[in-house]
Amino acid sequence: MSKKELTEEEKIDNQILELIMKKKGVKTAQDVSKTLNTMYGKIIQRLLDAEFDEFMEYEKGSHKEKKDTNRRNGSTSKGKKVKTDNGEITIIPPRDREGKFEPQIVKKRQKVLEGFDSLVISMYAKGNSLKDIKDTIREIYSINLSEETLSNMTKAVNEEVEMWQKRELKKCYPFVYVDCVYCAVKEDLRSIKKAVYVVLGIDTKGIKDVLGIWIETTETASKWCEIFEELKVRGVEDIFFVSMDGLSGLPEAVEKIYPQAILQRCIVHITRNIYSILPKKEVKEVISDFKRIYTASNLGHAKLEYEAFKAKYKSNKKLMKKVEDNINWIIQIFEYPPAIRKLIYTTNSIESLNAGLRKVTKGKGSFINEVALIKVLYLRIQELKKKWSKQIPSWKQVQNELTGIFEERFLQYIEK
Repeated sequence: MSKKELTEEEKIDNQILELIMKKKGVKTAQDVSKTLNTMYGKIIQRLLDAEFDEFMEYEKGSHKEKKDTNRRNGSTSKGKKVKTDNGEITIIPPRDREGKFEPQIVKKRQKVLEGFDSLVISMYAKGNSLKDIKDTIREIYSINLSEETLSNMTKAVNEEVEMWQKRELKKCYPFVYVDCVYCAVKEDLRSIKKAVYVVLGIDTKGIKDVLGIWIETTETASKWCEIFEELKVRGVEDIFFVSMDGLSGLPEAVEKIYPQAILQRCIVHITRNIYSILPKKEVKEVISDFKRIYTASNLGHAKLEYEAFKAKYKSNKKLMKKVEDNINWIIQIFEYPPAIRKLIYTTNSIESLNAGLRKVTKGKGSFINEVALIKVLYLRIQELKKKWSKQIPSWKQVQNELTGIFEERFLQYIEK
């Protein structure tokens, strides 16, 4: 069998490899890394010099007539140390008399080359503190980065967050889930628990998306009203179902902006509220019996289970008051077909999202300010969204059920 002919690029790679192998003192992996880093530094210097030549529009030592009065002015007296993911390199930036040269390969005042930025932001998104990131980079790369430098790397995210918060949204989200999580933020030298409002939507293609996050001192119906008004301004014309917890005034806040939206209390939240008032020895049996109501196959069976529940626990006035206050929310889910019912009776989707957000906030102490908190939450959302590229399960069935109930109201938003 004849040998495969090497490409020009492969030939050059082999030549470089041969030269490295011939270099004296290269015996360990550490020696190889050091040699490669030295070469990397020289390549960056060459690119920087070429960039300067292009800017000046004449080569060093040229006697050709110049286009303007600006001239070369040597180079910086001291080498500039720049950190890379292979170690530290030293370059000598060229100068022009008028100080107009703005290098791109290594920008002015840049002390860390690209590569670390994505690493730092990725670690920051996973909830690592600046100190944790600093220690990790020092341990792996033997490079010391100040917390100020690391903070500056994440500052670029601020503008990204602002654009994300203001971005135009889709015209219709058949399903929207709302909830709040609480995170500690420093304010006037005190640590205060702040409410983080989270809105998760499922669009007409069955894809999940976080429509936004907002931070306030506490959760209020008036703030939810502001949020739904903002969603309207950002392009959301219609919402079919809103799944929520039991905050007083929230239904009225939603109805004010989206009067056609169907509101559904989260059955899981209702179950938790019942759980909280029960003696431990009764919890398992009571919750099991209660579950038989909302997991019934149809409305008739649900009502039979409810009657059986009332007969069994009629002596427990506190329990029955809690169930009776919420039974209409439970009965309501049976007005809708199975696939839709499964999506609206629980806020599991947003509970899962909130659990993902808590992973980067829990145990981290107080955030220095709201900007730092929202930046971490935004980065975490971008990490979680990588898993949301596919439709939610059984979406075709959900679409058919939505069409059957809402007809043209839903069909107008389906892309042809």
